[in-house]
Amino acid sequence: MKIGFIGNGWRTEGYWRIVHEVPEEFEISGVLFRNPDKAAAFGKTHPGLAFTELDAFLGQDHDMVFILLPRHIVLPYIEAVLKAGFPLLVETPPANGPDELNAVWELQKKYGAKIQVAEQYFLQPYHRAVKALADRGVFGEISNLRISMAHDYHGISVMRRLLGTEGLPCSITGQRFEFPVLWHCGREGLAEGSEKIVRDGRKVASFVFENGKVGFFDFAGEQYFNYFRSRHLNVQGTHGELNDYNVAYWNGRMPVSARLERQDTGKDSNLEGYFHRGITWNGEYVYENPFAKYPKARLTDDEIAMGSLLLGMKRMIAGGEEIYPLREALEDTYLYLMMDEAIRTGTAVKTTPQAWNDTDLNPKS
Repeated sequence: MKIGFIGNGWRTEGYWRIVHEVPEEFEISGVLFRNPDKAAAFGKTHPGLAFTELDAFLGQDHDMVFILLPRHIVLPYIEAVLKAGFPLLVETPPANGPDELNAVWELQKKYGAKIQVAEQYFLQPYHRAVKALADRGVFGEISNLRISMAHDYHGISVMRRLLGTEGLPCSITGQRFEFPVLWHCGREGLAEGSEKIVRDGRKVASFVFENGKVGFFDFAGEQYFNYFRSRHLNVQGTHGELNDYNVAYWNGRMPVSARLERQDTGKDSNLEGYFHRGITWNGEYVYENPFAKYPKARLTDDEIAMGSLLLGMKRMIAGGEEIYPLREALEDTYLYLMMDEAIRTGTAVKTTPQAWNDTDLNPKS
């Protein structure tokens, strides 16, 4: 699949690494830069693939276009790509505020476009395994969960999919706290002597949905990199509960328990080299890494999820199957914006129907 990229930031570079690691599936067909110097530097290593003019970029042979730009400038680019007729993947969040979210939905309708949003967290191996158990009915009817795994729309997308509350109105309350913690690791790795105490902002919110289901959101930014700020997920249903990797459930006769187990190569004396094979539960795979067949693809969990999005675009282009429908992406972003509004005002916020709610709400993914 030939991918044309608009944008060249940190997240874009992550997708370039995936393309490099899995050349059997993906290739770069062009990159649109806003900075001429960056375009020139990229062009030295990728001759003929660097562009600074949108029209010239859209004149190339792309199978899809991937926009990775800040939310406040993305809308005109979305319309230009859809007008040109390319299938589109756009980075989260896909717009800047509720009005622009509705505008994106109207653009999809206007152009009959194939468009999805690059929300990858629910595609990470652990979350795919948990969703597989939920779909099997291991937990029974899920009534509530507490997620402390990812920030804002990322965490909300995992929460909403597990609760099965797409399109349902809800009431949101929330608060933000700050706590001191030793910063010692970031995107570049361990600080190595430049550690410092920082104030870590933590958002805590409750989403009470119309059908009685409740999502408890709890996340602080340091949880991504800090070695002593861990991540957690608790899911409670009528017939079972997940607590991180531990699953307690009713087997039809009595309560039992079993752990989700990661299957990774390259550990101890294994000489295959590292890659994630999948996750097992009760002796069977409930998730298998789609890139395990390419043993040279040494992808992290997040990169596996990002690559899975690209595979999902491939399937949508070929047959229409959506891996993360636009209406779900718009709903998750809207819920995140309403959460921030509840935190900002200190009062409960009730969500209202948006343009994308006036459609068939039967998920295809």
